[in-house]
Amino acid sequence: MSDLFGSILILYTWIVAAILVFFFFLIGRFYEIRFKQESGYRLLLLPLVLFLIAAVWDVLVNINTGHPVLDFVGEPGPDVLFLIGGTVLTALGYSLYRTMMGGR
Repeated sequence: MSDLFGSILILYTWIVAAILVFFFFLIGRFYEIRFKQESGYRLLLLPLVLFLIAAVWDVLVNINTGHPVLDFVGEPGPDVLFLIGGTVLTALGYSLYRTMMGGR
């Protein structure tokens, strides 16, 4: 029972993180519409989707195996998706920052 609760809690945490990434998407969209300057906000959907897929995959794998999901290591598939999503999000965030601050 505690494994199920832990899995639901981790899934909830990643859904909240995905909501924050979605707000980041909306900020980029607003900037592009308001200032008529390309911000690449559409690419922010990639980390959003990767985080959600990885979180659901991690929870489903750990529920089926009975292992607790309170750590972020173990199953390589979701971990790779988290890594790719985080790297893409960092690069896009820096790019949006540079665009908004006049770096381009």
